[in-house]
Amino acid sequence: MLIDALILLPVTLFLLWLYAYSGPRGLRGGAWLADRLPAALAVILAAAVLVWLHLTLEFEDLNRNIIAVVSAYLVLLTGLGLAWLLRWLRSRG
Repeated sequence: MLIDALILLPVTLFLLWLYAYSGPRGLRGGAWLADRLPAALAVILAAAVLVWLHLTLEFEDLNRNIIAVVSAYLVLLTGLGLAWLLRWLRSRG
């Protein structure tokens, strides 16, 4: 599972950097937290999916690792996509 986490790390760090870089400047306090919280939740959910799949999948070969990493990537991308959508909706209103 450590290798799977290391596989996820570079892409996760890049996407978090991109999320922070593309965000609005000068946010303070609650607005900053409201902007960053969905991205943090996406990372936490992706890590939870990775661990959960490693604990529950019946495979003992490389298939378990592939399924867990791909699933974690999909959860991460979905979560960050929703975070970007929330950011866009807040900027419109």
